[in-house]
Parts: sequence; structure tokens; C-alpha cells
Amino acid sequence: MSDTLVTPATTPDGLEPRFSLPLETPRSSKTSLVIGGVRIYVYGLDELKNQSGEINVLYLAHNRTRTYLVTESIAHEILHRYRSSRDAGQRGMIAVTMNMRNHGDREIHPEANLTWAQGNEKHGLDLLSSINGGTQDFKLILDYLPCYLSQFGKFHNIMMGVSLGGHTTWRMPATAPRQLEGLIIVVGCPSLTSLLLDRLDFDANCVGLEGSQLHRASYDEMEKHMTEVQKSRWPHPLANLVRQGDLDIENNFPDLPVILCNGKYDKLVPARHTEAWLDSRRRSGLASDMELFTQDNTGHSCTKEMVAKIADWIGERW
Repeated sequence: MSDTLVTPATTPDGLEPRFSLPLETPRSSKTSLVIGGVRIYVYGLDELKNQSGEINVLYLAHNRTRTYLVTESIAHEILHRYRSSRDAGQRGMIAVTMNMRNHGDREIHPEANLTWAQGNEKHGLDLLSSINGGTQDFKLILDYLPCYLSQFGKFHNIMMGVSLGGHTTWRMPATAPRQLEGLIIVVGCPSLTSLLLDRLDFDANCVGLEGSQLHRASYDEMEKHMTEVQKSRWPHPLANLVRQGDLDIENNFPDLPVILCNGKYDKLVPARHTEAWLDSRRRSGLASDMELFTQDNTGHSCTKEMVAKIADWIGERW
């Protein structure tokens, strides 16, 4: 896949289109670095060349079948809004993104980015291993970026992801404990077990659970009710691996500032999964600074309204 930014999709169904960078938004400087064999792009660094001390760093992970240019546009908009509204003495901010594994200039197997419906029988394995690989890549950058930008004494790290990047962001606190101060998750899902089995039309009622709780069921319980196709596409080793990550998000997620953005009419990653997770957190008193924005008239998109809200959210906290 070439690194070409796709023109914003038209929406014949009348839903809100995905974010498109306005022509009038000033573009931040762009610096390319290679860390551990991974090429990253850093935005806003030249604007801080005479500064040192503490800095905010926004890491962005893009969606499946796209490239870093999607998150580049979001980075330009958020940095512009942050700089335009920040108070005197407020920390400077840079943004960091990269091509996710098997995307853009890292693509080595195009078929692995296809879905079950598109003929890829290994879609579950390909998607979930890509998410896991993404967390490892961002962990690498979190660890080593301070070494490459040693003029800054302390990094205040914030992670944002969209769709594939959103799934990745949900899993970053477990991969990089205590390294992130805030999370921004756009059309991502806390329970990949529930999401993928929902796409396979598995009936959660068979195991006495709600559709957003399937990670609580053991494979042995579910297997009794699975078709041969479901068992082939959701094999035991994969199920166990994913289930552990989902349970960790349910039971051990840190009480960080989090903003969750979803589309009310998102059929690909339904908002109900995120809403159920947040309801449970609130009942447990573990959502002191967690905000949910479910946008009406919106499907599986990161919209201009979401980007504006996210920029304000960051400015209020960092």
C-alpha cells in the first residue's frame, strides 16, 4: 500500500464523514527518525528547538488498511489547536506516528489486511497479531524516544488510536505500565473476544453472557456451541491469548484520564462494547476522569467533531 492519503470518503448513507485536515490549518514541522528499525514521524519538534525541560508527547496509531498519513493529519490539527489555546508557561507538545505493521511502506502481505468476508480465513489471527505487534512497536518508541530527544527532561505521554489503532491503544497500559498519562480511543474495542465472535455470529446467550462479556467464558464452554467455521476461525490457542488481554482490560485497567469516542451507528465496532465497559468501571468507582463521546449520525469514523473534542480534552489536562 502506498503512503497516499485517501480523499475523505463520501457518505451516501448520510453519516458524518471521517476527519479531513482543513486547508487553513498550519502544518507543523515533520522530522523522521528510525528507532530499532521502525521509522517514526515526529511533528512540532522544530517549533520547540529552543526549549528544554518537560514536554507533552501525543502518540497516534492509525486504522486498518490506511497509513500514517491519516494520523499525520490529525496530529497537525491537534497541535495547531493546542498551540493556539495554550496558556503562557504551558508545556509544549509534539506528536508521533508511524505506519502500523503490514501497512504503508511496512506492508509485506496485503492479503493479511483483508477480512473474513473478503476471503481471508486467517483474519482473526492476522488482525490480532497486528494489534499485539503494534503495542510492541509503540512500547519501543516510548522507551527510546527520550534517548533520541534528550534535550527534554521529562516526557508526559498520551496515546491515541483509531480503529485498529484504537484496539492497540486499549492494550497499551498492560504493555507499557506507568508510561502513559492519558488515553484517547476512537472506535476501538476493550473486548476483542466479544467483537470478533460477534462478527462470527456466535450467540452469547448460549453461555449465559451478554454480548460484551464473552471474554469471561472459557473456550471449552463456548466450543460446545460453535459451528465448524467458528471453531476454524477462532481456534483455541488464539482464543486463550486474546481472552487474557481482554480480562486484563476488564480487571486491571489503570485509573487514567481517558476519552472514548464512538459512532452511534458504527456496525464494524459497535459502541455498546465500550459503553458496557465504562458502565462497569463507573459502578466500581474506577472512572474518575473517563469520558465517553458517542456521536450521533456517525458510523465507523473519526470525525472533525471528535478531533476538536480531543484537542480541547488534551488542552484542559496537559
